[in-house]
Amino acid sequence: MRIGVVSDSHGFTGRLSTILMVMEAGGPIDQLIHLGDGYDDLRSLNVPLPPLHQVAGNCDFFRSASMEILDYPGCRLLLTHGHHHHVKETRDDLMDLARRENANAVLYGHTHCQKMEWRSGILLLNPGAASSGQFAILKINALGAVDPELCSL
Repeated sequence: MRIGVVSDSHGFTGRLSTILMVMEAGGPIDQLIHLGDGYDDLRSLNVPLPPLHQVAGNCDFFRSASMEILDYPGCRLLLTHGHHHHVKETRDDLMDLARRENANAVLYGHTHCQKMEWRSGILLLNPGAASSGQFAILKINALGAVDPELCSL
């Protein structure tokens, strides 16, 4: 499975469109994740999209889904924007959340900075700001192993 991950598009739909083209140039995208602050941006492109999973960010007014869990064989992803978890100061809250939810990976945004780190076997991944041309690709194999890649235009 190949998953495209974006966050913080903030209405920059032209950049999002370019990011989608670059993602697809590397192979088909099976699913797409938007981690908030631009909740409606992908749908406003009026192009066919792979299955889409989204959480709301602090700038997504009148949206309430601030966390989602995606289960795959052997792998559990936790999606959040991160503003409720103090990600600008620390990722300790994300680790606590990951442990409580038995997640193999936590995908978050909010900081506009790409970040990928492994802690105690748990992946913490921020794709950066799509408004700046940053995104990530996750590959999940049949055994549930996650292979992340940070990308930028």
